[in-house]
Amino acid sequence: MNCGYKEKTILYFYGELSGAAAEVEAHLAGCKECAADFAVLKNLSAGFSAFRSEAPALRAFELVQAARGASLAERFMAGFRRLALAGVVTAAFLLAFQTLAPKGGAAGWSELDSRLDSVECGIYSLQDDMVYASSTDFDYGYADIENQKDRAAEKAA
Repeated sequence: MNCGYKEKTILYFYGELSGAAAEVEAHLAGCKECAADFAVLKNLSAGFSAFRSEAPALRAFELVQAARGASLAERFMAGFRRLALAGVVTAAFLLAFQTLAPKGGAAGWSELDSRLDSVECGIYSLQDDMVYASSTDFDYGYADIENQKDRAAEKAA
């Protein structure tokens, strides 16, 4: 049932209804559907209010005091320790990478990689041809690919 008070009920809930509050209150007393909608709005609002989190307290003064309490040498050494730790972790990573690398070549590079790179280069070349060439150039290139495929099939047969 549409009684025409849905929007007025929402405006009343938010306190934005000017002058007709008594009319809406009287309607809510008599209309079960609008009263139920109003109750839902109240419950949702209460639920949302329960989940409001407070901003963490800013302890800037305490942080400044702690920084001032540490001497320049202590702050320098703390930074140096962090830098040294980063260097040790990097050296360990590089050592592990070189130790696990296949023998006889650059780490992680194989014949399969080089063949895949040539195929990948061909694919990028075809993509460039498709994007930047005219349609007749592409048709010619596509026909050339088809011819190469046919020749390869003839050799295999």
